[in-house]
Amino acid sequence: MELKHVFSPIKIGGMEIKNRIRMSPMALGYAEDGRSTERYARFFEERAKGGAGLIDWALWPYRTEHGYFPWVFDDKFIPGLKKVVDVVHAHGAKIVGQFGTGYAWAFRGGPLEIVGPSGVNLLKRPSTPFRVGTPTARHMLQERPMTVEDIHEMVEGYGHATRRLKEAGFDGVELMLAAGYTLARFMAAETNKRTDEYGGSLDNRLRIVREIVEDMKKKAGKDFPVFTKISGAQFTKNGYSLEECAEEIVPMLEDIGICCVDVVVGWHEGPEFGLSNSARPGQYLYLAEAVKKKAKIPVIGGSRTNDLRVAEPALAEGKIDMISLGRQLLADPETPNKSKAGRFEDIRPCICCCWCLETVDTPVICAVNPRAGREYKYSVEPAKNVKRVMVIGGGPAGVEAALMASRRGHKVDLMERQEQVGGMIEAASIPPFKDDLRLLLDFHRRQLKKSNVEVVQGKEATVMDVFERNPDAVVVASGSRPFLPDIPGITRPNVVLAVDVLTGKKEVQNEVVIIGGGLVGCELAEYLIDKGKRVRVLEMLPRVATDLPRVLRADLLWRLRQKKAQIETDFQVTRISEYGVWGIRRSFEYGPNEAFFEADTIVLATGYKPEDTLAKDLEGKLPVINIGDSASPGNVKEAILGGFLAGMEL
Repeated sequence: MELKHVFSPIKIGGMEIKNRIRMSPMALGYAEDGRSTERYARFFEERAKGGAGLIDWALWPYRTEHGYFPWVFDDKFIPGLKKVVDVVHAHGAKIVGQFGTGYAWAFRGGPLEIVGPSGVNLLKRPSTPFRVGTPTARHMLQERPMTVEDIHEMVEGYGHATRRLKEAGFDGVELMLAAGYTLARFMAAETNKRTDEYGGSLDNRLRIVREIVEDMKKKAGKDFPVFTKISGAQFTKNGYSLEECAEEIVPMLEDIGICCVDVVVGWHEGPEFGLSNSARPGQYLYLAEAVKKKAKIPVIGGSRTNDLRVAEPALAEGKIDMISLGRQLLADPETPNKSKAGRFEDIRPCICCCWCLETVDTPVICAVNPRAGREYKYSVEPAKNVKRVMVIGGGPAGVEAALMASRRGHKVDLMERQEQVGGMIEAASIPPFKDDLRLLLDFHRRQLKKSNVEVVQGKEATVMDVFERNPDAVVVASGSRPFLPDIPGITRPNVVLAVDVLTGKKEVQNEVVIIGGGLVGCELAEYLIDKGKRVRVLEMLPRVATDLPRVLRADLLWRLRQKKAQIETDFQVTRISEYGVWGIRRSFEYGPNEAFFEADTIVLATGYKPEDTLAKDLEGKLPVINIGDSASPGNVKEAILGGFLAGMEL
C-alpha cells in the first residue's frame, strides 16, 4: 500500500514538516537531576533518523518532585535541550517542546504543590490519576485553588520557558490542555468553579491560556508557533462534549493564536480507557475528525493508531492533517522508514501492554524494545568472536536471543519442542483484547524465517542434542510448567489448567471456579463469561490482578464488574471436592469462616515454576545462559529483555 498522503509535506505555523508523522510527547523520565543528557539525545536521534517528521518532547516549565523529567525553569537547562534539538534537526525532523503535563507548580521559591482553579477532585480521594512529578506526601495530595498572584506567576513561567526553547533552537511549543492536567482544569466548567475573571464563561475559563500564549509570543517572538493538545471530549460525568470542543473551544483557541491542535481521548478520570488494549486501533480518530470539520487550523489525530496504513485514508479524506504516533515509536523508531519502504512485516509492533505508562515517573521502558531509552548504552555491533550458539526454547525470550545473536553474526540453532515457536504468547493472545500479542507472535515468526537462524520445531532438546551440535554457548529458554499447590483434591477429574482451557485442550461446564486471581485468572474469567459461563474467581491476596500495569488492571476490573464476575479475595482454598471448592476467608476473625462454592469445573491459574532441568544438566559442562521463564517465570517484558541481553552478551 502506497502511503502517499502520510509522506507528503505540510506547513504549520510557518514550519515546513517533511511528512505527516508526529511523535507524541511522552513523560519519558530520562533526565538526570532535571537535566537533559546524552540519553535523551540518543533516544530522539533514533526517532528522527527513523523518519518522524515532527517530534514533540514533553518538558516541565517548573520543578518536579523528582529529577527524571527535563526542566526548563532556568537558563542553565538550555545547553542540554540544545543538544537534543541539534541531533533531531540533523536528520531533517522538526521539534517542539510541550509544556503543561502534570498537576503541580512551585510558587515563589516555595514547595511543589498540586494546584488548580478550584480544588475540585474528580477522583473523590486525595490524589491525582498519574503522579508525573507531583508531591507524594499525604498532606500534599489535595489540589489547592490558585490565587490570582499564582496565576500571574505561572503565566510568566510559561513565557520564560518558551523563550528558553527558542534559544535552544526549538521550532515551536505546545500547551497541554488535555487529560485533566492543570490548564485543562481551568478550561473545563466541571473543575473550574471560580467566580473571578478566570472562571464562569468559557472566555474567562480560557483567560489563563490566552495570557500564557500572549506571554509566550512576547518573550519568544510573535511568529513562534504555539501548538496545543486537547481532549476531544472529557468523557467525565459533567464534562464538555465533542460538540462543545469542536464548535466553541477550538475556535476560541484559534483566536488566541494556537496554530495547530492535537485531539486526543478524554480525561484520565473518565471511563474511556483510550490508552488500554480495549481501545481498538483507530477507534478515536472520530474525535479529531469532528474538530477538523470546524477548525481553520491543522488538526492532529491518533490515539492507538499505530499502523500508518490506517492513517493513510484518514489523511487522504481530509479527516486529519497529521497522524500522531507515540508508543509505536517506542517499540520501533524505524516505523516511518519501514512503512515508506513497504516493509510492514519488519515493524516491531507495540502490543499495548502499558508498561511504558506503568513506568512513568521513572525511566520509561518498552516491553518489546529493550533498547528504548537505553540507546546510549546498547549499540548493536557485530560480535568480535563469532560463535556457534544453540538456543533451546522458542518463546519470546528464546526468539529474541536467537535473533539478536544472529544479527550480531553468530551462527545460531534454535530448538523448540512445540510445532511452532511462540511459547506462552500463543495462549496469552487468546483472551479478549489481547490481539496485539498476536502481532508480536507473527512478527517473531516472520523475523526468524528471514534470519539465518536454523530452526528445529517439534523436538524437545536433550543433553545429547546439545552435545551433538557442539555449540560454543547455550541459551536455555525452556519455559515453565504450571505450579500445582498442595491442595487436597487437586488431581480430581473436574480440575483443569487455565492454559489448557485457553488453548482448547480442555472443556469447562457452565459453573466455573477459577483458583488464582492474577493476570491469567482474571483474563480467563472474562474469556469464559463471554462464552456464557458463570464464573467465580478465588484469590488468596487482598487484591486481584496485581501483576498487571495499572491502566490495564483498571480497565480489566471495570469490564469484569460490568460482566458480573464474582470475585473473592483474601480467600484460601483448603480442599476441592466432587462438587466444588472449600476454603477460608483469611481476614475473617469472628468465629467459623469456612465457605463452599459449587462448581462443575475448577480451573487452576496458580502460577508457574521454572522448567530448568536442562539448564541444570548442562551447568558446568558448557557456557550456559538461562533466561525467561526457565530462569524465573515472568511476563513478556522480562522475557524479551532477558533474550536481548543474552544476545548482546554472547
